[in-house]
Amino acid sequence: MGDASDMSDIERFMRSPEGKAYLEQIRGELIGKRVAAVEFSNSIFAIDMELILDDGTAFEYHHRNLEVNAIRQNFADVLQREYYADYPERAE
Repeated sequence: MGDASDMSDIERFMRSPEGKAYLEQIRGELIGKRVAAVEFSNSIFAIDMELILDDGTAFEYHHRNLEVNAIRQNFADVLQREYYADYPERAE
């Protein structure tokens, strides 16, 4: 989670000519392309997602629902079940 200073820095960057150019570059890399494949990996604090586009380029995509705290909140029962699969001796 960020704070107000993080939000302010993001806003400043987004309004700057450099920020606008950088975001426009990213937009240009994506518009008109199709997703050919999706790869997932464990990055400790979230599940990383990499979109492989139809021209072979890769694009990293962050989704808030794949952050560890969201997974813990939305899938607590699944995590508990899988924990006991790893450590059956600790099951009640």
